[in-house]
Amino acid sequence: MSLVKYQRTDSLQEKEDKIYDVVRQRWVRATQEEKVRQALVASITKDLGYPLERIAEEVPIKMGSTYASKKADVVIFTDKTKEIPHIIFESKKPSRKDGVEQLKSYINATGAPYGAWTNGTEEVILFRKDPNIFEYLTRLPAVSEDIDDVKQPIRKTDLRPIENLKEMVQDVENTVLANAGVSAFDGLFPLIFAKLWDEFDKGPDDIMEFRTTTSSPQDQARRFRSIFLKAIGKWGDVLYENDWPDLSPEALLTIASALQEYRFSHADLDIIDAAFEYMINPEQKADKGQFFTPRPIVRMAVKMLNPKPNELAIDPACGPCGFMIHALRWVTDDYIKPKYGVEWEAHRTDYARSNLFAIDFDSRLVKVAKSMMLIAGDGRTHVYKVNSLDPREWRNRTDGLLSVITDEKFDVLMTNPPFAGNISQPEILGTFDLAYKGDPTKHERLNRLTRDVLFIERCLRFLKPGGRMAIVLPQGNLNNTTAAYIRRFVMDKARILAVVGMHVNTFKPFTGTKTSVLFLQKWHLEGVKLDDYPIFMAVNEKSLKDNSGNYIFARGPDGKPLKDEQGRPIIEHDLNEIADAFIEFAKEQSLDFWRE
Repeated sequence: MSLVKYQRTDSLQEKEDKIYDVVRQRWVRATQEEKVRQALVASITKDLGYPLERIAEEVPIKMGSTYASKKADVVIFTDKTKEIPHIIFESKKPSRKDGVEQLKSYINATGAPYGAWTNGTEEVILFRKDPNIFEYLTRLPAVSEDIDDVKQPIRKTDLRPIENLKEMVQDVENTVLANAGVSAFDGLFPLIFAKLWDEFDKGPDDIMEFRTTTSSPQDQARRFRSIFLKAIGKWGDVLYENDWPDLSPEALLTIASALQEYRFSHADLDIIDAAFEYMINPEQKADKGQFFTPRPIVRMAVKMLNPKPNELAIDPACGPCGFMIHALRWVTDDYIKPKYGVEWEAHRTDYARSNLFAIDFDSRLVKVAKSMMLIAGDGRTHVYKVNSLDPREWRNRTDGLLSVITDEKFDVLMTNPPFAGNISQPEILGTFDLAYKGDPTKHERLNRLTRDVLFIERCLRFLKPGGRMAIVLPQGNLNNTTAAYIRRFVMDKARILAVVGMHVNTFKPFTGTKTSVLFLQKWHLEGVKLDDYPIFMAVNEKSLKDNSGNYIFARGPDGKPLKDEQGRPIIEHDLNEIADAFIEFAKEQSLDFWRE
């Protein structure tokens, strides 16, 4: 039984502000919590077949020598004596984390084999293998079933879309990984990788290998590792054999059971992205000046630059590959689907493998980027681990990097480079003109420069003449008097297309640095550099995030969050309007990439 899908309301008896409680056989106040509980009881009796004589409500739970402060909402007992709990239910708790933790404490205290939590829209179903060792189930056993009946083979067509992977990660982190000495990323990512392979390997009606069974934990752990090794056999450029997490078989099964019922291939990338951002250590990102780019900014940049299917695109500081993934979406929706119709998927994959390129110096982010591109449409082919700024890392490569990523090759570049940290190594600084304030013949080399300044020059080198780019920069590069030489360098190399000032909260909670997105088009070789031309200027007035770094969601007249076609809350922002205004400007100026 799915608690959310099958909560029955057809047999509920209501009058005025009362609802009939069939367990206690009396009318009670019809609060929202009580309505959820009575719908749950109706499903327990009608869908699962448990008789009312085995069901109790508001059951005290003994914890050691005392009782828990809160009673269990609904309990199914093994028989009508109501002495031994069989399934414990918790409903309408304020959060998934609090509700599930309370449920687990009740299950451990009573020894009940099963438990279920729901708030009316989400659910968690648990099977207790040992004290503090739980597996996540896809459904509860009916009155005549046991765990063998519940653990029926899972077919690919049975897999469900992921609705909130971040909360699932937090559950696993708090309960399984807290005392295991393994980070959320190191514990979960290899299993997600293995599950991806299993999904790509299976046809619609095939039984999934990535599922828990009634075999011993040791045998099942070996089977999951074998799936991981098969994934490495196909995608050996993403993870390696020693990336398998050092977890007990029981802990491994708990994580696998939480993942098994969901579909990751071609999943909602924003949901996957939010979980990966959570798993990448925020403190490490902040130290390196790495911040995941909010997706509304990514979508704005892609829309304004209008990448086309015959063009090559790159992100030289790619993180989880947000810019390239949204470039893939843009080209797929605006060009590939209209042209190829039902055959669009093969052409999307061909475009992803041939036209999209990405670089990052962080090995974990490269793993995430490759996996995100796999989920998006197998565009992992040209994702490389290398420092874009350090020429020493570009020597003696054996991974094909030097033959596919060269200067003056790319039509479109989009990036959000690291802000923090100075570069002081002479071997790096000596290769950049900006280290000599733009002219090595007139200026001595500076002792240090920030990464983001060097990235401006590196990005311009990657572009072919006429190529265009969007780069997120600290606003000081655009208005500080000491940065005048940077602005002169940029205007000598490229036309400034647009500057979009971002709200100060954009990258909170990691940094409060004021940023802008700078849009450039490299001068054509055969063209004449313009000395005077209009520049599109805009300011992001709706802040995306609040002062704490939490996204602000749009709300309707009734105060409820607005949702998109996929049922996701809509972030409140004005970046789409800014992109539309730029497109109108670009057409008026006859910019070649928007010329009709």
